Amino acid sequence: MPNTRRPMTRVLFLLLLVLSLAACSREPQAPEAVRLVLITQLTGEYADIGAVGRDATVLACERINALGGVLTRSGRRPLDLVVIDKGTSVEGGLEAVRRAVFLEQAVLILGGFLSRDAIPMGRVAEELRTPFISPGSTHPETTRGRRYVWRMPFTDTFQGRVLAQFARQDLQSRRAAVLYDSAGDYNRFLAESFRQVYQEMGGAITAFEAYVTGDASWTAQLTRIAQSRPDVLFLPNYHDEVPGQARQARALGITATLLGGDGWEMLSGPGLEALDGSFFSSTWAPEMQAPGSREFVAAYLAAYQREPNSTACLAYDAVLLAAEALARAQDSGPEALRQALSEVEVLDGAGGVYRYRGGGDPEKSAAILRVADGRAVFYKEMTPGQ
Repeated sequence: MPNTRRPMTRVLFLLLLVLSLAACSREPQAPEAVRLVLITQLTGEYADIGAVGRDATVLACERINALGGVLTRSGRRPLDLVVIDKGTSVEGGLEAVRRAVFLEQAVLILGGFLSRDAIPMGRVAEELRTPFISPGSTHPETTRGRRYVWRMPFTDTFQGRVLAQFARQDLQSRRAAVLYDSAGDYNRFLAESFRQVYQEMGGAITAFEAYVTGDASWTAQLTRIAQSRPDVLFLPNYHDEVPGQARQARALGITATLLGGDGWEMLSGPGLEALDGSFFSSTWAPEMQAPGSREFVAAYLAAYQREPNSTACLAYDAVLLAAEALARAQDSGPEALRQALSEVEVLDGAGGVYRYRGGGDPEKSAAILRVADGRAVFYKEMTPGQ
């Protein structure tokens, strides 16, 4: 009877040898990337804000990936960033959130640089139980009652108080007037917050004038303001409207010091002469000398050949907050990320120290900037509790 055991043994040996060699020659499998989605506006009005935010977000992801990615519990994992242009409508932002969750399979969404976008986008993200970080919204409603929504800047409650204190104490004003866009969530709440604190500090509000988004002339409102003879004129509006409002105010003989919020931070270009001597608040300025600021400014300059502003800084730090949560999370699922975000109490970012007290709103210093010769110059820092 022929012996078939030896040839069979040889066949098995050769098969195992081939499989072993194949396994050795196979390249190590690349770690699975973590999908983040940035929703921003890259067309129409405020596209400048969206572009700056996009560039800073891309920079943060690239720098993290250059180090091998985020060190998670399962090892280092690169960040895969998808950018969605939401367009000019609020509805576009809502559709972008749904696309981020269902089509892009994002584990976390960054977006909502303006409060008018962040509030409804955050609502949809909350309904879909997907972590959402707003790099720019200061309106309290963005995070109120929401477990999946965080923000990077201070709130307008804090900003209104800071500006009222600055107007009363630093500018030594006694009388203030306000011109605000009643159709904007940001504008309206900041105007009301400023008015309340200014009056609580003993100041008089001589005029509280509203207009609607898209108005090109504010002559009627500014005429009434001129007649009320304020020391300070507060303009809690965006950078595309403020220069025109300032020019019309000066043409009507208003000599009051002009004051604004962080909506002014994108002011640039010619035609800012009427704003000389004005002040506005911002979430960050390079002169605040936060430990991470110098490194961030150098990296941004090298990448884009221009200086970053606070919009860029907050977008950059939003990625750092997401990375911190990913490093803490049990896994990269939305619920685990939400839990990890809630455990982040302190974030040392490019914009300084962000302190989260059990929710999505950080305590953070404000910068006061002064407009001189058409550019914003750091004036002072105002801290929480000051």
